[in-house]
Order: sequence, then C-alpha cells, then structure tokens
Amino acid sequence: MTSQATAAPATSDSLASMRAATAAVAAIEISAPDRRRRLTYLMLFRVVLISLVLGATTLLYSLADVDLGAPSAAGLFGIIGVTYLLTLFYALWLRSGGTVARLAHIQLAGDLVIATVLMHMTGGAQSAYTFFFPLTVIGAAVVASRRTTAWVAATAAILFLLTGVLGWTGVLPPLAGQYLRPYDLSGIELSRSLGLNMAALVGVSVLALALSGQLQVASATLAVERSAAADLLVLHSDVVRCLSSGLVTVDPGDQVLTINQVACEILGSTPEDAMGAPVDRILPGLAARLGQLGEHASLQRAELALERDGRELVLGVSVSPLHDRGGRFRGRVVNFQDLTDLRKMEQSMRLAERLAVVGGLAAGIAHEIRNPLASISGSIELLHQMPQADEDSRALMDIVTREIDRLNGLLTDLLDYANPRALDLQTIDLAGLVRDTVGVFSQDRGLAGVTVELTSGDALAPIEMTGDAAKLRQVLWNLLRNAAEAAAQGGGHVTVEVLPRERDVTIRVTDDGPGIPREHASRVFEPFFTTKARGTGLGLATVHSLVSDHKGSIRFDNPEEGGTCFEVRLPYTAARPS
Repeated sequence: MTSQATAAPATSDSLASMRAATAAVAAIEISAPDRRRRLTYLMLFRVVLISLVLGATTLLYSLADVDLGAPSAAGLFGIIGVTYLLTLFYALWLRSGGTVARLAHIQLAGDLVIATVLMHMTGGAQSAYTFFFPLTVIGAAVVASRRTTAWVAATAAILFLLTGVLGWTGVLPPLAGQYLRPYDLSGIELSRSLGLNMAALVGVSVLALALSGQLQVASATLAVERSAAADLLVLHSDVVRCLSSGLVTVDPGDQVLTINQVACEILGSTPEDAMGAPVDRILPGLAARLGQLGEHASLQRAELALERDGRELVLGVSVSPLHDRGGRFRGRVVNFQDLTDLRKMEQSMRLAERLAVVGGLAAGIAHEIRNPLASISGSIELLHQMPQADEDSRALMDIVTREIDRLNGLLTDLLDYANPRALDLQTIDLAGLVRDTVGVFSQDRGLAGVTVELTSGDALAPIEMTGDAAKLRQVLWNLLRNAAEAAAQGGGHVTVEVLPRERDVTIRVTDDGPGIPREHASRVFEPFFTTKARGTGLGLATVHSLVSDHKGSIRFDNPEEGGTCFEVRLPYTAARPS
C-alpha cells in the first residue's frame, strides 16, 4: 500500500510536469519567419481560388445567357478584382518587412468582408460561395493563434447568419439584374440552408481550432528544436575551435571535408586551400595508411613525418571512422598533434643520458690511465738522461714523450668534459669576447689559407651578459677550429655573426665546406663520434655541455648554398643591450 501511495503522487507529478511543458510550448507564439511563410502560402492559395471562381463564374454566366454588363455581374467581377488588388497589397506589405501578425489579422478581416459581400451578391443563403467562410476559418487556423481562430469562427458564423436573414427579409436589397435573389427562398428552405451551412461552419471551426492548437504546438516545438540545434552547432564550433590539436574530416574518397584552425596553423595551410583537396596534399602519406584500414577500423597513436616550409614535422595521428545516424560509413575523423618539439626534447634527453654515462666512464678511465702515464713519462726522462743512450734511442724516447703528451692532453679533455669546474659567472661583454677570440684565432698559422671574418667587425656594439668568459671563449674556439678545418676542404671562408635579440643573443659560425652528411646529423654532439682521422670526438660534445651550463642551446644546419652553420643562443642573465 505504501509503495502504491508513493507511486501515485509521482505519477501525478509526472503528468503535471508534462501538462506544464505542453502548456509552455503551446504558449509560445508562432515565429515571424514561420508566420511569414504561411502567409505567403495563404496568399498563393487565395489567388488560385479566386482565379477558379472567376473562370467558373464567367463560364456559368455565358451558359445562362446572363448579361455580363449587368450590375450584379459587374459587382461580382469587381469583387474578384478587389481580391487581386488586396493580394498585391498584402504581398508588398510582406516584402517591405511590415508587422507579420498585423498583416495576418488584416487579411483575415478582408477575407470575411469579401465572403460576406460575395454571399449576398450571389443569392444570400442559397449562394454557392458560402464555403468561403469555412475557408477563412481554416486560413485563420494556419496563420494565427488559437484565440484568433475562435474569434474568426464566431465572426464568420454571425456574418453568415446576418447576411442570410437580412437578405431574405429584404433589409439588404439585391443588385439590379441579380440572377439569384436572397428572398426567393421559402422559410423552410431558408432554415434548411442556414442550418446545413451553420452545421458545416461549426464542424469546420471545431476542426480548425484543433488544427490551430496542433500547429501552434508543432511550431513552438520546432522553434525549440531549432534553438537547441543552433546551440549544439555553436557548442560544436566552440569545441572544435578550442581544440589544441588538429582536426580534419575526410569523405570515403579521402577528400577533405572540414579542417579546424589549429590544423591549418600546424600544416601551414588555409581552409580554402584544404577544403575539397585530397588529404595527401596536406598530410602526405596519410592516404596510404587510410587505404589499409577497413571502414570500421581505427588508427591510434601513429606517427607521420612530413616536411613543411623546409622543416621536418613529426605528427602523432589518430584516425576514427565517421558514420551517419544509420550506421553507414561516411568518412573518417583525423586527429593529430605536433610532436616535433617533443621528439627533439626526447632526443636531447637521450643524448644527455648518453653523455652522462660516457662522462662518468671517461672520468674513471682517465684517472686510471693518468697515473701509469706519469710513471712512464718519468722513466723515459731518466732513460733520456743516461750517458750510454745513443742518438737512435733518444729519438725513440722523444717519440714516446710526444705521444705521452698527446695522451695526457686527451685525458685532460676527458676530465674537463666529465668533471667540469663550476662556472665563474661574471658580467662580461660578449661582443668584445667574440671580437678578441676571432682576432686571435685568425692569426693562427695553421689555418692553411682559410680566412675568418667577423661580419659586424668593430661596429659591433657592446653586449653585456652574465657568463663564464673562459668557457664561452672555449666554445667559440672549438667552433672556429671545426669550421676552419671544414672550410679548408671547400672555399676557405669562415664567417662569424653576433645577433642581439630581445631575450637572447645568437652567435653564428658558418663555413663553406662540404657540410655534415644527413646520416651523421643525429650524432654530431655525441662524445667520441668524429669523422676526422685524428679527432677525439670531444670538441662538440664539450661545446654542447658548456652551452647547456649557460642555459643556452646549440643547433646546426646545412644552408642551401653549402657548408655548415652552427648557431649558439645564450640568454641574458644579468642585463640586456640598450
């Protein structure tokens, strides 16, 4: 019993909510665009109907040998002409943007007047055009509210009864030469005609009121649905616009349907260029992968490498099928993100890990080798000073001493790389440091015809920053030495540029040598990797480490004109150039 008692109020509340929702929907007025469309159809129907009346009247009068010049015939044709003129007036009003609701009321009132005049002129209660009254009520149900429809129905009934009775009693005189006169009916015939027509009018009015209510609810529901659809469209647009990843939809033929702004920014394209184009034009290589997927298959976390504006892009791509409401395959949704910076960061992290491992190993090896080398070097010195040593022995000892010194230099580089001393940070003039280092390096007799030029020269303004002058000089010296060795195999020119920027300063060292092969690009900064016959492979590794200690970055590129360009970016940590 308790559950039933509880369920009853719940059911009652649900019904009340449904009634309230229905009442709220029904209370919404017909929208102006919807009413405008219905009025247009009503005017078109009126023109067609009055044209049929004109044709039928003309035909009947001709068959009955009625004088078309008689006042009754002229009045009928005048009513038809007035109807045409009123319809033209209504159309101009509607076109000019006038109030749609007021125009609907004016049209309904005009239709009632025309129906009344037409009924009296064609015989009163026995007129063949009494159906104009029900048609007017139906028109009210289509273009007006339910209340207006009820008023039109009541007015039509009153006008019909008054016209029939007053015409039959002679209060409304017939026109001269009228073919059917209102008072030709007997009392019984009048009552029957009025009763039948009133019954038809009441029946049509009841149905029209029901139709008006349904149309009003349907119109309001459609307005709500349109509003919801518009909100969903705006929400969809906002979601797509706010996505931080690229979004592209393609049809079954791999033609681009839509593309969002982020995708255009990543791919360097525009919506106009992408829309309707093959997907391979904006995402080369993707069509081949899509061709390997079935209609219901998806692709998750795949990587796609492509080139845009001279730079390589690495994209993380996911593909999902696109179906319509019936489950039919309509294309695919391609979602992608730019992973280029992430992959570079991962590469830098792997390089840093390898450098750390190699550095620790190098420090241990260097420490263990240096002590025996010291013993060997001391022993060779003692042997060199013995009186019984001949010239050949001393020459061999000199070779051993020289190689020991070279090994000791290599071990020193290893220790500097593995256990670098802390930076001695001071405010320095980077421009002066670069100018002095280039000047000293250009005097090296081992350059073998290579010219080193500082493009800004003495005109370079001072650039103050915080850094370790000795370490930065070591960075520049190693880059100059590598550039000079490469330029010796090419045109023999090395240029140095210093470019102050808003947040950092860039140093570029460019040579016109043979350049770095693409297959070696990923290993340039690895320790012990070298393509030189007598190189150690620690120069650029040390440079990379020192630049990282200064919170900077280093990269290289092979320009189109040839050679190699190393670019070092160092942040301002103390001051900026004025």
